[in-house]
Amino acid sequence: MYKDLMIPMTGSDGDADALTLAMALAKSSGARLTALEMVDLPMPMTHPWGLTPDAATADLHAALRERGQINLAKLELRLASECISAEARLVEALYSEAPRLAAKQAYDADLTIVAGAIGDTVESILPHDYFVALLLESGRPVLVVPPRCVLTVPPRRVVIAWQPTRETARAVHDALPLLTAAESVEVLTVETDDGQDIEPSARRIVEHLRRHGVEASRLVRPALGQTVATALLYYSREMRADLLVAGGYGHSRLREWALGGVTRELLIASDLPVLFGH
Repeated sequence: MYKDLMIPMTGSDGDADALTLAMALAKSSGARLTALEMVDLPMPMTHPWGLTPDAATADLHAALRERGQINLAKLELRLASECISAEARLVEALYSEAPRLAAKQAYDADLTIVAGAIGDTVESILPHDYFVALLLESGRPVLVVPPRCVLTVPPRRVVIAWQPTRETARAVHDALPLLTAAESVEVLTVETDDGQDIEPSARRIVEHLRRHGVEASRLVRPALGQTVATALLYYSREMRADLLVAGGYGHSRLREWALGGVTRELLIASDLPVLFGH
């Protein structure tokens, strides 16, 4: 099972739901949970002779630090109420972007949990930035929790979005502690016209999971004229899945964001938690 979990507070509306799930997961697995209260400090003004903190910036930094301490105290109380092994940590981001600094804090975590945001809106920018930094820079799996999402812990029904890629293989192995506790695991592939023969790898991963004590089943479903991500979510809901496991950013992030891709679509459209591996 997971022994070290981490969650950064992104400042978004979904933080409370993500924290609730993180605490439930810590309790069920006996893991230690580290919650980060992120304080994003703006850079001082730049002058020809270097960085010079002006009075206005110094006052703003002081106000942000004070608010961070208040939020940290609230976070400590919330963690203490659950009787779990936990730590609330204040992290100041001045010369580094807050999401990238959070990724560095995740190096010693088995799993990072982060708030998601439905839709491609202004409000979703910050949670998405945290997700990208955590997935691509921490080397650890990321569990994205959409707002108002309730996850059974441990999840009873899990769907694996199988593709024979490094990212998906990583996600499956990162999810093993959850897969072994699940009642139902479906290895699902949405049919596409790319001509790729997925079955040999799919059969091997099913057999591999069974050797780990996971009784997985193999499913292939048509796209029905939808994108792969939309079809995955449709079939996951049809199977009443509690969790979706998927590889993240098999193509370059820039390409996915510009042209669309499974990771981006799952991130902005999923109403169930998704565990991404990279």
